[in-house]
Amino acid sequence: MHASSDSIRRLVFAMLLCVAFPATATPAQDPEAVAERADRALASLRTLEARFVQRVVNPVLEKTEIGHGTLYYRAPGRYRIEYTYPRGDVVVDDGTWVWIYVPSSQPDQVIRQPADGSGGANPLTYLRDLRSMYDVALAGGEVISGEASDGLTMVPRVADAPFTHVDVWVGRQTGLLRRVRTVTPDGIEKSYTFTSLDPGVGIPDSRFRFSPPAGVEVYDQ
Repeated sequence: MHASSDSIRRLVFAMLLCVAFPATATPAQDPEAVAERADRALASLRTLEARFVQRVVNPVLEKTEIGHGTLYYRAPGRYRIEYTYPRGDVVVDDGTWVWIYVPSSQPDQVIRQPADGSGGANPLTYLRDLRSMYDVALAGGEVISGEASDGLTMVPRVADAPFTHVDVWVGRQTGLLRRVRTVTPDGIEKSYTFTSLDPGVGIPDSRFRFSPPAGVEVYDQ
């Protein structure tokens, strides 16, 4: 029996659709596969310069603050978070200490923490550094700064986790974190959205050094 002309037209139309709109890869349905992809991308990274926008929501003060700046990273763990707004605020991991200086709110003090005890301080490495304390589940997909990304939600499995909730978005092309959102026990929500990623750039050693300004007191934590 011969196919009708309508059947032939439908078949041809379907074939044309396949050519015009080829199948695209579907995102991984296993949260651990997404996390492992991020681990591999981070492990292969030697240096990175990344611009970011930061959003902090404080429900107690009923205030939302927006900041922006640049994150500099050198494997395996040195980094500098340098704000252009508020200008002068900086966080530096020099390999021994993490220095936190925020003259926009506390101009007379610097906080110093041991680098090996400040896990989760670098938003680029949140997923790697915090995953052992959290249960991880998929949370859909989203395009972040032009890159399709897989969302993961992280809920603590231990009582002393630093955050009550962590969300991360892993870029499908780069494997790097494109956005990180955390919520502290007192309800403060902080997010970093990486608007640009420039891996492999040369970063001078001076980026990862910090000297407290004269007259500023250093407090150890």
